Amino acid sequence: MSAVISSPIASDAELPRGVGLRWVQLRAVFGFSLRVALQSKRLWILGLVTFLPVLVPLGYAIVSIFIPHVPPFPSVMGVFRNLFGLVYLRVVLYVLAMAYGLSLLSDEIEGKTLIHLVLRPIPRWTVVGGKFLSSWLVAGVLIVLSVIVTYALLWAIQKDPGVRLEAFRLENLKTLGIDLVAVVGALAAYLALFSCVGAWLPHGERWGVVFCFGWESLITYLPARLKWITLMYHVQTLIPNNVVVVKRFILSGEPLPKYMCVMILFAATVAFLALTVWNLKRREIR
Repeated sequence: MSAVISSPIASDAELPRGVGLRWVQLRAVFGFSLRVALQSKRLWILGLVTFLPVLVPLGYAIVSIFIPHVPPFPSVMGVFRNLFGLVYLRVVLYVLAMAYGLSLLSDEIEGKTLIHLVLRPIPRWTVVGGKFLSSWLVAGVLIVLSVIVTYALLWAIQKDPGVRLEAFRLENLKTLGIDLVAVVGALAAYLALFSCVGAWLPHGERWGVVFCFGWESLITYLPARLKWITLMYHVQTLIPNNVVVVKRFILSGEPLPKYMCVMILFAATVAFLALTVWNLKRREIR
């Protein structure tokens, strides 16, 4: 549910012209959108969804209480990598990106509240940029916290103190850090994509489900270069030592260089946001 903007947003008459004015306007939209996001029920619902993978180590810990001889994980990092590749990248990332991306402008349009933003003397790109940054921040914090808690619990439930210390090995921490950076970058690309879908297409949630669980899930298995135009292919290329990634690349050939994947994800983010801004500029707001 969107709310009418009541906080003052600086106008051209109130501040000096130039970059400073645009920065203040962008910051004002960002601040208001962030407050709305933190006060919405959507945050709590998505928070519960995001932290569902935490149930895996918690469930194992509960079972080990009643069954003392339950075997330990053969590889704690292996379990974490599979959880990250199969749950965080394939479910949590999609849910967060669709929930926040599709509602970036569609909630305002359907609720007839977007007019309170666009009638102010501010560029349309600051509206899209401020709302995008606030959604990215909230969703990014949710998924980063969930990944860190899952990682910590997977090691904490191990009975052997020596095994628990493996959580602090430089190699494992480096893998965790790269995973976090990759998933936050992927979130930006998918968030921009679904903001574009929500702005241009009706019933964007249907297109989102088809895209995520159809196109992105199936095309990456093909050996042809068609997989290069999926976002998930480039995201997975950036993740080291992921079991799901290794199996997929055996079927699909050698991955692209990592620097190229970073450039492609960045370009996709900018392009989708530009299309969203263009839609807002040409749209007749009533």
